[in-house]
Amino acid sequence: MNLSKFWPFGMKVRIHPLFLLLCVAAVASGMLVEMLVLFTIVIIHELGHVFVATSYGYKIREMVILPFGGVAKLEHGAMGWNPRHEVAIAIAGPLNNLLMILVAVLLHAAGLWSEWLTEFFIKGNLMIGFFNLLPALPLDGGRILRAAASREQGYRAATEVSIRMSFGMGALLVIVGLVSLWVGYFNVGFLTLGAFLLLSAWELKKQMRVDVIRFLDAKRREQRKEPQQVRSLAVPDTMKVREVIERFAPDAYHMIYVLDVQKNVTAVLAEDDLVHSVFEENGMRMTLRQLAERRKPSA
Repeated sequence: MNLSKFWPFGMKVRIHPLFLLLCVAAVASGMLVEMLVLFTIVIIHELGHVFVATSYGYKIREMVILPFGGVAKLEHGAMGWNPRHEVAIAIAGPLNNLLMILVAVLLHAAGLWSEWLTEFFIKGNLMIGFFNLLPALPLDGGRILRAAASREQGYRAATEVSIRMSFGMGALLVIVGLVSLWVGYFNVGFLTLGAFLLLSAWELKKQMRVDVIRFLDAKRREQRKEPQQVRSLAVPDTMKVREVIERFAPDAYHMIYVLDVQKNVTAVLAEDDLVHSVFEENGMRMTLRQLAERRKPSA
């Protein structure tokens, strides 16, 4: 068996500060055993993502252990961002939770696990599995939502939708945690999860521009071996390249019809024309009219 499928060579593991905070709270409250069980569940959940990602040929740069899950950060290679891969990688974690529940039931039936351990293990898997399916980045559900929305809305718009969901759900969890504290029931879980989602959404929002550039760079270097669906966009010639590429979707090749004021087609630009211009000086600030003029063959 190739163990690198489960723990790829060179993959770093980093513990998120909020996870460490949760560990300290668990030790202080005398719940060290429960914390170790949850840590085991999180690791196995995350290894599901790692296994599927490596089976597709991705290289894992780093695995970050979060309060109720983790994030496997992939190397930005020539494979680019594929929605189908994203969904398969994302769903692998919650599927591992279901598999762990089945194993726990079998071990309990065989008399190897106590009633308490089996019940806590099942509850922990259900909690982590369902939480990760919330439609908010960087959770698995947020990745699935982005993959589903990206084909119609484009990569950037789909990412923005998932980030807004993260802000909304994070704020809701914090409010629930504060209300619980106010009524005398302190729930560190709601506050920790809410803070985690808010911080993650803020970081994702700050790095969105970089992520879009990486997405476009992957498109630029993509080696197309199969036919792709063509996605057409009719765009005013005054619109800037930056505004158009934000609508680019994965799994599609874009043809841009440039329209003048009278809505006449004055030029047809291919996806590669816009993507390559992004990496030229002031390329993103050009209008489509300027780009079309630049792409005209010299007499």
